[in-house]
Amino acid sequence: MTNPKFKHLTLGVIAVTASLIPFLAAKTAHAAVLVDGWSYSMDSFDDSMRGSNVGGTDYEIYGMAMKQTADEVIFAINSNLGIGGIGSEYAEDGHVGWGDLLLNFTGQNLDTASATSQLLGIRWAGNNDSGAPQLGVYENVSATDIANQNGLLLDNLQEYNDWVRDHGSTPSIGDLAANDPYFNPNRHIQNVIAAGTRIGDVNVLGNMGNLGVNFGQFGATGTHTLGFSIARSLLPDGAFIAHLAPECDNDVTAMLAALYPPAPEPPQDVPEPGMALSLLGLGGLVGAFRLRRGNLQSKLG
Repeated sequence: MTNPKFKHLTLGVIAVTASLIPFLAAKTAHAAVLVDGWSYSMDSFDDSMRGSNVGGTDYEIYGMAMKQTADEVIFAINSNLGIGGIGSEYAEDGHVGWGDLLLNFTGQNLDTASATSQLLGIRWAGNNDSGAPQLGVYENVSATDIANQNGLLLDNLQEYNDWVRDHGSTPSIGDLAANDPYFNPNRHIQNVIAAGTRIGDVNVLGNMGNLGVNFGQFGATGTHTLGFSIARSLLPDGAFIAHLAPECDNDVTAMLAALYPPAPEPPQDVPEPGMALSLLGLGGLVGAFRLRRGNLQSKLG
């Protein structure tokens, strides 16, 4: 059962994330939904594309979720794209995999935070074209997009959104609207780490069934629920935007969320000095009584 106090705190901070980040218009931002400790950010179910097909394709992302514990942060993704990616005749290398998860705690838009190497990134899928040399968590990250070389023939995000709408579907980017100014509409969304400094490991989770994550409660029907976790100590406290996409950017999702410092340990009840002395005195009296009783019994033999 969700702790009501924690639920209220989490939703309160997420709800004001838009006011913390000036470029987010309130009407375009949606708070994540907290259920049993998981914060869910649901994406449009019909805004992926593959070739001329739009909606429900192999690249469809239905949603992303996050859970914070005392020791780790867990991310989950519901999608039709498995962790190994798929073959693609449009990609230069014949394969399209997952991009990296990019996190922005700065309150700046993505282009600015990336240009100044202020992002954090998690490379969690091994078979991709990330600039990160190995799986793990990276700081001081600049990002880039690899959409064109992975088969996306449209020129930018605006053209992608128009294509989806022209085919009768509704584009969105998770908690953000498809045209949210966090993303530059005149380019593709950056989807992998270009450069950064590795600061820790990532644990790719093979079985999500025992972790309580449930995208089905929102109607999601992705064929894969993927997940990974990192140490809580690797990420700062505060509100952030995280986004994730396949290498081709044929669907993108984003999450507005927040991380908190561990709850302090409840104070232990300590007796007042007078009470402590009284207890000490009582203990001495009990000890003296036991000693005298023992001497008396020995004399009576």
